[in-house]
Amino acid sequence: MEKRAILAIALSVLVFIAFQYFNQKRSKQQIANKPSTATQVQPQTKERPKELETETRPASMESAPVEAEISTADTNASARTVDVETDSYHAVIDNRGAVLTKWQLKSYKSGQDSLYEMISGEHSGANPTLPGSLIFQDPELTRLANDQLYEVKIEGQNRTPKALTPPITVIMEFRRGGLNIIKRYTFEKDTYIIDLSIECSRGNKGLEGRFLIGQNIGPEQEHKNNRVKLQAVYFSGGKIKRESPPDDEKEIKKIQGDVRWVGLDMQYFTMIAIPNKSLDYFDIQKRPEKFMGSDGSVTERDLLRVTTPVEGSMKYQLYIGPKKQSDLEAVKSVDITGVIDYGMFKILVLPLLTALRWIHRYVHNYGLAIIILTFLLSILLFPLRLKQMLSMKKMQVVQPKVKAIQEKYKKYKKTDPKRAEMNQEVMKLYKEHNVNPLGGCLPLLLQFPLLFAFYSLLANSIELRHAPFIAWIQDLSVKDPYYILPIIMGITMFISQKMTPMTPGADPTQTKMMMFMPVVFTIMFFNVMSGLNLYFLCSNIFGVAFQKIFERWIGDRSPKQPAKSKRT
Repeated sequence: MEKRAILAIALSVLVFIAFQYFNQKRSKQQIANKPSTATQVQPQTKERPKELETETRPASMESAPVEAEISTADTNASARTVDVETDSYHAVIDNRGAVLTKWQLKSYKSGQDSLYEMISGEHSGANPTLPGSLIFQDPELTRLANDQLYEVKIEGQNRTPKALTPPITVIMEFRRGGLNIIKRYTFEKDTYIIDLSIECSRGNKGLEGRFLIGQNIGPEQEHKNNRVKLQAVYFSGGKIKRESPPDDEKEIKKIQGDVRWVGLDMQYFTMIAIPNKSLDYFDIQKRPEKFMGSDGSVTERDLLRVTTPVEGSMKYQLYIGPKKQSDLEAVKSVDITGVIDYGMFKILVLPLLTALRWIHRYVHNYGLAIIILTFLLSILLFPLRLKQMLSMKKMQVVQPKVKAIQEKYKKYKKTDPKRAEMNQEVMKLYKEHNVNPLGGCLPLLLQFPLLFAFYSLLANSIELRHAPFIAWIQDLSVKDPYYILPIIMGITMFISQKMTPMTPGADPTQTKMMMFMPVVFTIMFFNVMSGLNLYFLCSNIFGVAFQKIFERWIGDRSPKQPAKSKRT
C-alpha cells in the first residue's frame, strides 16, 4: 500500500509541476510567412518612451463649433484632447494622430496605488505606438497620419464639468493634399466597449495599410511579475489561440486564418479588436524595451506589436478592460469570455468561481471566502476521504496475511511461474476480506483535478488580484512575502501523515520517504500564490478534523481481529 501511496503522491507532484510549466509556456504555432509590408516597418528604438505631453483645452473650447460641410482645404487645427468619463474608466483621445492616449480603469489600481492605466506609448511619427494609429507602406504617410493635428467634431455632447459622458461620438478628420483620414470613436454607457471606424484615402482612392491595436498593456511596474507576459490572443478555426513575440525583433510574423477577433493579452487585462467581418490575417512583431523602475533597477522585457490590415476603411468594436467574466459577457457580437485561460479544468473552475463570488458577497473578504469554500468542498469530498480511510483500515487487517503469502513464495524468482500463484492467493485474500488494493490511492488522485482547478481559478481570476486577507497578506494572487502560509501548510501536512495509519511491517525506507513529502510540498509552494497556500492549508486542517471524527466513530480495529474486518 505504501508503494502505491508514494507513487500516487510523487506522480501528483510531477503532474502539478508540469501543469504549472505548460500553463506558462503555451506551444507556439510555427507560421513564419511575412506580409508584403514587412520591409516597410522601421525598427523601434529601445529607449524608454517619454511622457506624453498634450495641451488640454478648457471645456468651453471643446464645444467650439465644427464646420458641418467637409472642406477640401488642408486641415488647420489647434492641439486639444477630448476626455470621456464613465463609471468604469477615464479615456482621452488626442487630436494629434486621433489616437487613444489614456484609458484608466477606475475599479483597479496599479502597483503604485494609482488608477490602472491600460495604454502606454507615445507619438513617434513614422513609428507609432498608441492604439488607433495607422501604418502605411510610405513612412511619410505614416508620419502624417499619426503626428498631425485632426479637426474635432463631437456628436451627443453630454458633459460633466471636466469631461464628456457617453453616449457620444467623437469624429476626427485630417486632410493634407489628396490625403484624407476620418476616425469615429463611439462610446456607450456602462461598458468597456467602444466602436471605431476609420476611412483613409488619397486622391479619392482607398489606402491600404495596417491598424495598430497596441503593443503594451499596463504600467511598467506591473511587468516585474514573471507571470505577467504579453501575448497575442485571437479566435480562429473555432478555437482561441495565443502567440508569443517572435524571436527576431526584425521579423513581422503573419498569422493567417479566418480571424474573428484578435488582441493583446496579459494575465488580468486585455485589448481586443472585433472587426465587422473576419480577417484573413494579422501581424505580430517583437519590440524589446528597457525601463528603469522606481527603485532604480533596469528591467528588460519584450513588447508585442499587434496590427491588422486596412483596405481603405475598417470598422472595429474595441474591448479595453479587465478579464472579468461579467464584463467580457457584455460583448454581444462575439464570445470573448474564453480570453480568460482557465485551461483544461475550466468546467470545474467556473462553478468554483461562482461559489467564491457568492460567498464573498456576505463575508467581504476573499481569504475568508476561500476558507469557507474549502470547508464546503471538504464536506463534499468527505465520502472519498471516508472511503480512503476505510480502505486503509482494511489493509491494516489483511497485511499480516499478505506478508505471510509473500514469505511463502519468497524463495522463487520473479520470473518463476510460481509467482503467478502468489498473486492469485493475494487477490483471493483481498476478495475474501472485501479489500480494494487501490482504494486508498484512487480517492487521493481524484482530488487533484480540484487542486489544479483551484490553481487556475486563483491564477487567472481578476477578483483575487490585490485582494487582501489578513495582516501581512495584502494580495492573495502573489506569494506569501514571509512564507508563513507554506510553512504552516507543510506542518499540517506532516501532522496529517503522522495520523494516517501505516500498515504493519512497512518498509522503514518507504516510511521515511512518506515523511519527506511535506518538505517537498513546502519548498514547492514557497513561490506559489498565497491564495492557493491558504486553500491547501485549510484542506489539511479540515482533513485532520474529519479524520479525528472518523476515528471516534469507527473505533480502533486491531489487525488481530480478522473476523470484524470481514463484517466491515
